[in-house]
Amino acid sequence: MRRLTEVPNNKRKSLFAIASILAAVLISTACLTGPSDSIIPPGPPWEPVDSAWKVIENLQFAYNYMDIDLYMSCFRDDFEFHLLWYNPHGNSAKQDSFWGYAEEEQIHQNMFADVPMIELTLSGTSEYPWTGDSTGQSYQLDRTFDLKVYASLFPAQGYMASGSTYFICRPDTADDQWYIWQWWDLSDTKERVTWATLKMMFY
Repeated sequence: MRRLTEVPNNKRKSLFAIASILAAVLISTACLTGPSDSIIPPGPPWEPVDSAWKVIENLQFAYNYMDIDLYMSCFRDDFEFHLLWYNPHGNSAKQDSFWGYAEEEQIHQNMFADVPMIELTLSGTSEYPWTGDSTGQSYQLDRTFDLKVYASLFPAQGYMASGSTYFICRPDTADDQWYIWQWWDLSDTKERVTWATLKMMFY
């Protein structure tokens, strides 16, 4: 399976330059409440991944255990992570940009190696055919999330993001396993930190 679309090199450089600036400006460490005893991963990773919801639970498990191999196994080769740049003047104008599988892997190799602990909670059960796929094979799964990435545990400090996100998942005809094809970040911007800008700290 080959990547169907990717950001051209010049556009990719521009994208990461913008994202790096935003990450530097928007993100500062926050005092966290400390690791929560209530964060329980969904259980052992699902295998086979024969339903769309199972790949999302595997992603949550991979984040909490910082398992890069399991994490990357959740995505198709032509995966796209979409982030929305919000107009700084407060109106609703926004611009869509995305990066692909290779960038997602690099970011999370660095993240999982550099921090002592991550807590991710994904909530929601909605799952329905994605209107952008006329074949009916792709499903959209809407979730809310709460993410804490710890820079240190003693004292508990790090970065937080929360809000909404949705995943477009579809099965691969080669193995009938479900994978994430597209991931759209709809983070709540009231805290000035999004999942996308938090990721970009580790690129």
